[in-house]
Amino acid sequence: IMYRVDGDPHLTEEILEHFEGYRGSYPVRAGNGAADQLQLDIYGEALYALAQGRDVGEQAGYHGWKGLAGILDWLADSWDRPDEGIWETRGGRKDFTYSRVMCWA
Repeated sequence: IMYRVDGDPHLTEEILEHFEGYRGSYPVRAGNGAADQLQLDIYGEALYALAQGRDVGEQAGYHGWKGLAGILDWLADSWDRPDEGIWETRGGRKDFTYSRVMCWA
């Protein structure tokens, strides 16, 4: 998840032809081509972090928990959908084990 300094998530993606990626990987991209992708793992990661915060005394409050309940309801209906996952695949949505595990977490 990436945003511009002003908070806008729409960063035009471009291929940087003059750079070589890690161990010769190509293409090297800059921008946010993943802005419209479905990445289910992030929901599990965020909710897991919030649960850990609760263990050290952080509370979401009533309105926060109402919002989280809505997210959990959506996730309960959507966890098994194909997605682009943390890998931000370019070939369409697939079933990723990591996405499932993070939703289950």
